[in-house]
Parts: sequence; structure tokens; C-alpha cells
Amino acid sequence: MKQTTYVATLCGLLLSLISAGAMASQPASEALNWLLDSAIEHDLSLQQSRQSEQALNSQQAAVSRLPDPRVSLSVLNVPTDGFALNEQAMTQLKVGVSQMLPRGDSVALQRQQIATQASAEPLRRLNREWELKRDIQLTWTEWLIAAQSAALIQAQQQVVSQLSDAIENSYAASSGPSQYDVLSSDVLALALEDRLDTALTSQQTAQAKFTLWLPDALHQQLNYLAPADTDTQWLTARQWYAKRAIPDADRIALLQQHPSVRLKNTQIETQRIKQQQVTESFEPQWEVNAGYAYRQDDTANRSRADFVSVGVSVDVPLFSRAHHRPAISATVQQAESIETEKRWLIQQQLSEVEQLYARWQGLNRRYARYRDALLPL
Repeated sequence: MKQTTYVATLCGLLLSLISAGAMASQPASEALNWLLDSAIEHDLSLQQSRQSEQALNSQQAAVSRLPDPRVSLSVLNVPTDGFALNEQAMTQLKVGVSQMLPRGDSVALQRQQIATQASAEPLRRLNREWELKRDIQLTWTEWLIAAQSAALIQAQQQVVSQLSDAIENSYAASSGPSQYDVLSSDVLALALEDRLDTALTSQQTAQAKFTLWLPDALHQQLNYLAPADTDTQWLTARQWYAKRAIPDADRIALLQQHPSVRLKNTQIETQRIKQQQVTESFEPQWEVNAGYAYRQDDTANRSRADFVSVGVSVDVPLFSRAHHRPAISATVQQAESIETEKRWLIQQQLSEVEQLYARWQGLNRRYARYRDALLPL
């Protein structure tokens, strides 16, 4: 009797799955669409990414082409015997201004680096949206399967209840069934009750998991979730939609467009810009300066000429030359490390694709076996 009930359970579940139409004609689940839209709208990671992108754009706009000039004011060659400004011819009131020039293309590279970092944020948001859709749809699938299992078990309980009543009546009338048959029907009823409790617990657990992606204000609406026909059709289409094998070269080309892989590309590009910045940091830095020196008339009221001075200064890479090659080598190794991490990521994704495809082939064989052999029997 247990085997018969088990086979009936499998047949009923398969019949409910096969009854839907093709994938292309399936309507979308309104409740699932609401969950996806609400999760994306209120996701804190997406909000943080948008704020980071705005901050980087503001930081890029704040990068100045030239540092601020320096202004100096000084009194030169003041005699100490009387501190008179017109006593000596060399006493001057000097006003100077100097401008430091950036090293090579360091400013342009800094802006390029910030722009590259900002361009990674849309990819990070796209990857996060895909993760949300994947996790929510997987949880939604668990919730639907648990709900369908609970409904199927409840239908079986009615049949088993009627069967138990018939066995007990026949046993009371001593018309065939034994005490073992009565106990077996009771055990079957208890087993179904236990399976129903497990299915309901799985459904409630999946429903509670939705709170991970929704704000507190929307948690109450989860209590009104109930499976609909469109949900069953969506689940059926997702499970039995025909898939075709994709060649390895095409898989790698597709994975190259994955947001997580493209994020690695932006990190590699950022590291290469840092390498150029390190190179530019060893370029000479020039400074231009100009000054105007005012002199008072002498004690006999004779006019004295004022002075104008112009100068250029440059730093000499006398001690930093020894650090040039190790600094460049460090940035190159960091870029190669990210490149290796990217290859490892693609290798992991290819392995996951192979595993999922192998599982799908096995499930498809089981489905064909139930459809072609078990259901006719």
C-alpha cells in the first residue's frame, strides 16, 4: 500500500507539471514580478552603488588641472641698528607668487582612474540585480513546489481517510482485512500527516526568506501570497523548457560578457592606470616663480628702482631612482594577479555550467522515463 501511494504521489505531481503549455506562451507571475521589482527598488547594495558612483563622479570633477599657486610676502635686508626701511639700499618689501606644475600626465591619469572606477558601478549593480533575480526565483520555486506538494498530500489524505474507513468497516465485519491492514492504513495516514507538516514548514521557510530582500514595511504583504495558475505554469515552463548544448567557445564568449567578469576587466584597467601613475610620479616636477620687490626712497628722497625676479626650479630624482623599478614591478604584478583571478572566475563559472547541464540531462532522462514508461503503466 505504501508503494502504491508513493507511485500515485509521483504520478499526480508529474501530471500537474505536464499539463501546462509551452514556455513561450506562459504568462508571468504577478506576485513574482512584484517581489523582483520591490527587491530591486529597495536593495541597499544597489543604493550604495549609486551613491558610490555619484561620489566618484564628484571626485573626478574636483580634480584640478593645477595645484593652487603660492603667494609670499617678505621684508628683506632690514638693518638691525634702527630697523629703518629707507636707510639701506638693499632693504625691500617683496611680494612673490609661485606655481607648481604637475608631474607629466599625472592629473589626466588621476581623472582616468576615477572615471574607470565609476564605470564599474553600473556593472556591479547589474551583477547584483542578476543575483537578486536568481536567488528570489530559486526561493520562489521552492515555495511553489512546497505548496504543490502540500496540496497533493492533502488530496491524498482524503483518499487515504476513505480507504481507512473502508478497511476498518470491513475488519469490523470480519470480511477480509486483517488487523495488520488496519494498522498499515493508520501508519500511512500518520506518514502523510508528517509529510504534510514537512511541506508546510518548507513553504513557510521559503516565504520567510523573502523578508531578506524586502523592507520591513512590505513584510506584512507576504502573508497574502498564495499560488495561482500562472505560478504553476511559470514553474512548469521553467522546469521543462528545452535547452540546447552550447559549444565551449560560445560559453566562454558569453561568460566574458558576464558583469562579474567585466568588473574584473575594470579592475585590471584601473591597475594599469596606476602603473602609468607610478611611472609619472618619477617624472621631474617643475615650479615657476615670480617676485616684485619694492624699495623706498632714500633719506635724501631720491627714488630707488624696484626689482622684478623670475625663476624656475625642478626637483632632482637623486634618491628616488632606486625605488622606480620595484614600484613599477609591484603594479605589474598586481595587474597580473587580477588577470589570474579573472581566469579563475571564468573557470569556476564554466565548471558550474557543466555541472548544471549534467544535472539537467539526468533530470530530463528521468522525466522521459516517467512520461513514456511510468505514466502509461
